[in-house]
Amino acid sequence: HVPGEENRIVPGLKDLYKARDPKQMKAMASDAKKVGQGKMKVSEFQSKYRHALDQLIDPDFPDLGPVNNQFVFQAGRIEHGRKEFAKRWLNGGFGSTNWFEHTTICEQSHHIAYQQITNQYVDGKWTKGKHHLKPDFYNSEFVVFFGTGAFEANFGPPMLANQVTNQLVAHQLKIAVVDPRFSKTAAKAWKWLPVKPGSDAAVAWGMIRWLLDHEGYDSTYLKNANQAAAKLDDETTWANATWLVKIEPDGPGSFLRANEIGLGSEHDFVAIVDGKPVKVNPYDTRNPVEGTLDYAGSLQGIPVKSAFRILKEYAFQRTVADWAALTGVPADQIIALAREFAKHGKKSVAELYRGAVQHTNGYYNAQAIITLNLLVGNADWKGGLSKGGGHWHEDGSKKGQPFNLKSGLHPGKLAAFGHKINREKSRYEDSTLYQKYGYPAKRPWFPLTGNVYQEILPSIEDGYPYSVKALFLHKGTPAFAAPAGDRAIRTLTNVEKLPLFFACDIVIGETSMYADYLFPDTAIWERWGTPHITPACPTIQSKVRQPVIEPLVEKVTVYGTEMPVSMEAIMLGIAEQLRLPGFGPDGFGPGMPLTRREDFYLKMVANIAAGDKPGQAVPNASEAEYKTFLKARRHLSAAVFDPERFQQAVTDASGKSWWKKVVYVLNRGGRFEDFDVYRNSGKRLPHLYKAMFNLYVEPTAMTRHSYTGKRFSGLGVFEGVKGFNDTLVKVNGYPLSLITFKEIIGGQSRTLPNDYWLASIHPENRVLINTRTAREIGVADGDTVKVTSPTNPDGVWDLQNGTRIPVKGKVQTLEGLRPGVVAISWHYGHWAYGANDVIIDQQKISGEEKRRKGLCPNALMATDPVLKNVCLQDLIGGSASFYDSFVKLEKVS
Repeated sequence: HVPGEENRIVPGLKDLYKARDPKQMKAMASDAKKVGQGKMKVSEFQSKYRHALDQLIDPDFPDLGPVNNQFVFQAGRIEHGRKEFAKRWLNGGFGSTNWFEHTTICEQSHHIAYQQITNQYVDGKWTKGKHHLKPDFYNSEFVVFFGTGAFEANFGPPMLANQVTNQLVAHQLKIAVVDPRFSKTAAKAWKWLPVKPGSDAAVAWGMIRWLLDHEGYDSTYLKNANQAAAKLDDETTWANATWLVKIEPDGPGSFLRANEIGLGSEHDFVAIVDGKPVKVNPYDTRNPVEGTLDYAGSLQGIPVKSAFRILKEYAFQRTVADWAALTGVPADQIIALAREFAKHGKKSVAELYRGAVQHTNGYYNAQAIITLNLLVGNADWKGGLSKGGGHWHEDGSKKGQPFNLKSGLHPGKLAAFGHKINREKSRYEDSTLYQKYGYPAKRPWFPLTGNVYQEILPSIEDGYPYSVKALFLHKGTPAFAAPAGDRAIRTLTNVEKLPLFFACDIVIGETSMYADYLFPDTAIWERWGTPHITPACPTIQSKVRQPVIEPLVEKVTVYGTEMPVSMEAIMLGIAEQLRLPGFGPDGFGPGMPLTRREDFYLKMVANIAAGDKPGQAVPNASEAEYKTFLKARRHLSAAVFDPERFQQAVTDASGKSWWKKVVYVLNRGGRFEDFDVYRNSGKRLPHLYKAMFNLYVEPTAMTRHSYTGKRFSGLGVFEGVKGFNDTLVKVNGYPLSLITFKEIIGGQSRTLPNDYWLASIHPENRVLINTRTAREIGVADGDTVKVTSPTNPDGVWDLQNGTRIPVKGKVQTLEGLRPGVVAISWHYGHWAYGANDVIIDQQKISGEEKRRKGLCPNALMATDPVLKNVCLQDLIGGSASFYDSFVKLEKVS
């Protein structure tokens, strides 16, 4: 921001805040959807809303939504609590659908695979899937880690390291690691399989082939077609392995419905029992159906196969040796894993995370790996697959909770609608763009996933499916953190493509440095939040983040009251100026203000205190405890802590005060179920998944590729590296496969490079390479090399301001890496984030040399051969590809 220049944020957003009539937006949203689906003509829509067409981005394409969508909010690893606050502000307050967080540059395809495999068929739709399950490490006997571990990254070491270490020391757990790099977890493993990057599915299919050959799967479990059958076998979960799938000319398609052969309704499925078709209601608790696993045939002229048969036929396309050849590891290693997996049965678990899924085939890798768990039926058993204890819902959506922030307490809430800028959660075929242009789409559409982070700025650059006028970046750095993120700098510096860019963060980062306006944010010790717990925890936990120190940022006045500048203060300030619904003196309703961040977060804490069911409320804090509560906060100013104001924030519509219960939770930093609940739960986990798993995933099988129009597979098939055009990416002259990893001393911004103690342990990262490969290419330990790639042959970060930073570093040779692979860790090679000099209020703040040390490899990562301005990506799960690029090393000194 140039000193003296008028602030353009509110005027810029005011021009975009056009659609603001809640009833009209709701009606337009419904009709725009019909237009995209071809159920209503564009001309009909235009005639019906002729008085409001100026509110649309393009009246000829009404399903793109209102002009409001040209304002985008993009966050990094924003935690729960703040997520909900920001969504309330952008979606329901401003009326934009474009709210995003970081997940596809983290591990999104893992989440989407779990979600699809656990989706339930409810009211004719596949929905309500769980996006994250974990091994019950307290009782697991054998765990195979695919592309992850317990001692670095994952989700996360504070809990997993403790669990796994204790079980290993007690000789109650055996682990194996599938990873090109010899990680800290691999160092403690029974076996390490140094596979080719991206071949995880081939390992899984090799194991599946062996399990099928040697009856190492639980056929009794898999035959259960519905809940009643599962109950007879003392199971709480079941699978769709016996359901019949229609075989179309282009391969397996949708499940056969009972009404198609005169057996039942369109919402019943079909299995073969004793040679005859039987209708299946998956949730029938009275009529058990145990189907035939291995079936192929024709019913009333419709060719069908059981889901299990489809899986078997695919596994049998190759021998175990053939599957192993795709991975680069000996077949006997895969056989050893499969044999051990079968030996431990329901106490065996296949675990995966980032390493297996940040590929163009990431979703398929994940589905193949998770399928191993289905074959042994390990869910809900101690030592098996766990959904975790979860949390008490802070959003107030459960019966008996006092503040329903999810579907109430938002007067005048706007109905944001339209395709998102990155086309997530939208089918291309359900768009007016498809109606006009057909295949191929200009850019990918991602109907099965969300938070496709790496596509946001490239889509803004291309103006597809529409242009964007304003971007609010919070706690994120896509130019630095996304693969090929350097391409985004062109967009950030182009005011024609992005007229207004403002950001909020605790640092001046590699992306926010390009912002027109940059606001400070509060750090973890200064702000509110309700971070969720990993499923590795088998008991219920609700953590509450709350200010424990006086914020070091400036104070601002919003709605007439003083508060620390932060993401919430910025949003409240804009809400005040634009008079956004759901904010202000009556933000939650008459006499219920939302003028401060605590007005929102304290209601979340009250919901946690109430519990998810009537009768679950925590006790009131005693007088002695209340005195302790006040004493512990006596150093905080009234701008941060005001007990009288806090108490008013948790008085519900009936006049009941939840204050003493809120104090009880705040004093404990959250609410935590007694671990005895787990100890005393017998052979099963205390909190059960208690639902169906999908061996064959119908929604994926019926989704079409937005370039070719071809359907995806309902199985987790093995694929090579592909671009948007669905063809294999071929690379010549760059022989080394590039991977990245996270050091244990690196976290989410609070560790390297700004933690002096940790940085002194490992001041810079290295270019890791296998000793044999180093000899072959003529480099040695300590040599400085420049790293280049086919899509970045100069091997530089081009900052678009005359500065070009070479990607170079020192070589470290080792045996713990697959030959032909180069590994460069994350965290290092900053050019901002305190590494550069900045001028603030005419005062120079000098950068630190130590923050510039090392190298960041992301600029080297391959761009899509068709799109050019974005990295390779998984078109099903949405993950950005971090592990499908190739490089070469050029010795500098």
